Amino acid sequence: MNRNKKKFSKKLKTKQESNPKKWLYGGLFLTVFTFLLFSPSLKYNFVNWDDDVNIYENENVIHFDVNGIFTDHVIGNYNPLTALTFALEYKLVGEKPFLYHLNNILLHVLCTLLVFLLIRKMGLSFLVSFLVAMLFGIHPMRIESVVWVTERKDVLFGFFFLLSLIFYSDYLKKRNSLFFVLSIVFFILSLLSKIQAVALAPALLLIDYWYNRKIDRKLILEKIPYFLLALATGIAGIWFLRQQGSLDTGTSFPLDQRLFIGSYSFVVYIIKSVVPWEMSALYPYPQKISAIFYLSMIPALSVIAVPVFKFKTNKTLTFGILFFLFNIAFLLQVVGAGQGFLADRFTYIPYIGLFVVLAKTVETAAEKLPKQRSFIYSVLIVYLLLLTGTTYNRMKVWQNSETLWTDVIKKHPNTPLPYNNLGHYLRRQNQPERALENYNKAISLDPNKAQPYNNRGKIYFDRGEMDKALADYNKCIELEPNHVNALANRGAAFGMSQDWVAALNDLNKALELESFHSNALSNRAFVWYQMQEYEKSIEDFSKYLTVEPNNADVINTIGLCWFRLNNFEKALAEFNRTIQLDASKGAYFLNRSLVLNAMGNKPNALKDAERAIQLGFKVNSEYLNHLKQ
Repeated sequence: MNRNKKKFSKKLKTKQESNPKKWLYGGLFLTVFTFLLFSPSLKYNFVNWDDDVNIYENENVIHFDVNGIFTDHVIGNYNPLTALTFALEYKLVGEKPFLYHLNNILLHVLCTLLVFLLIRKMGLSFLVSFLVAMLFGIHPMRIESVVWVTERKDVLFGFFFLLSLIFYSDYLKKRNSLFFVLSIVFFILSLLSKIQAVALAPALLLIDYWYNRKIDRKLILEKIPYFLLALATGIAGIWFLRQQGSLDTGTSFPLDQRLFIGSYSFVVYIIKSVVPWEMSALYPYPQKISAIFYLSMIPALSVIAVPVFKFKTNKTLTFGILFFLFNIAFLLQVVGAGQGFLADRFTYIPYIGLFVVLAKTVETAAEKLPKQRSFIYSVLIVYLLLLTGTTYNRMKVWQNSETLWTDVIKKHPNTPLPYNNLGHYLRRQNQPERALENYNKAISLDPNKAQPYNNRGKIYFDRGEMDKALADYNKCIELEPNHVNALANRGAAFGMSQDWVAALNDLNKALELESFHSNALSNRAFVWYQMQEYEKSIEDFSKYLTVEPNNADVINTIGLCWFRLNNFEKALAEFNRTIQLDASKGAYFLNRSLVLNAMGNKPNALKDAERAIQLGFKVNSEYLNHLKQ
């Protein structure tokens, strides 16, 4: 009788698991819930932590230069497919952040559904599949990957990464070579989105393990293209990082100590998968390695040892831990690259493994303790609600640069980077006094960082305090001789002091380093204009317009150059274009009035002069009388 009951129970369970409506409703719930949770970010702005250099200051993105996108790197990162999506969005909406945020959320929702599908294809139950996908979708450690526009590379590489895993799984089940080819194609797309995708190659061995494949010649041959692609991408990534100067093989720590930094990071990531506490956009390196870093090696090795002992007896535990390990291993900063040794975004794909272990543990507990099942599920629901609330509240930190860096300063008050970046944002928001306070703090914390001196110099420049500005630019260039922005800014400061030779020396060097640096081009064009080298001024201003095509002030100045060269037709064309772009400045109308007068068109010259007066611009009375005669 008991045996019959077990058979019936097994049949019922199989029938329930194959119920397509349940899976459909589960997918719909995941879609709606995940999208709604992250939807507040649709109102958020860009942040000045790489959003600028990746998007609205990236020439390849601005000009939709596909060749440049696929041949250049951005601060050491080669993510051409990600940059291509930015270029498409920039072409559609320019610098309006809504579409960028929307696409990040949609990609994350798709990744959540692909996780749901992957776990289902692996033969795990609806409960496990749904819970893994739910955790993947709502976990607070997802915030950085979804809400930070720059991290489009996470949700994009994750999308292709998961598709590659799914098609490889289908290949193993159906033995159709088309699925194998599709897996390779999506792997390539994932690699072009973010270098982290290299971890897919060893992860495929876990899929083989899951499906009980024997290690044979065919299995090895199948993996060769994956590992070759991963190796080539890894070498290219290291080369780009070295070229940028972002690859740090030691910072202040020798390799043996960095191993403990890696073990500490490994353990912290595991803990945060369950209890995501003290989250930050930046986790700066400690001044020195404390005892907790050395002690972290014990739990780290203990976790890694679990698959060794459970390899044959607990497939889920082995798969989950190794999937996490294989995908996080390259990101543990044993070889440092970047400002911090931890990053929430690094867990985007790796956490799938830990979520599988957690979900399976919940299911097993519910099956073994049927009387406590309601309690277990109640605790689970409360836990998911707590994660949801944490994500919703923590997400607000990313509203803009001020909220972001204020939060980092609160958690890491002795780190210079957030003060510098907050100062940069406040200066752009016309709050120079607050910006200056933050720059001073950044410099006091680390006097050997070049960038804060350049930024503080801009404050002094805008105030007209040229001696202080030059002192800061000099210090910045002393610390970093090829600092292009500082060279361009010092050239402008020399220009304001009418030291034309010194100005041209700096600006020429800046443009040798970066031929289309907009600030250097406009500053040198100004110097040429003051030196009455009008043709050279036009040439530089014209190059500048390829970067900033709708700058009315620059177009107006080109008109003045043509006017000085007595080419009134070209001057008039430039002034017309200027006024089309901005009809609110009286100076533009007066300039057009002058050229119309020079061309003998006094009636229209008078109209423009009177319009300039209406806009509050003072016009010489003798000139007005001349036009009225």
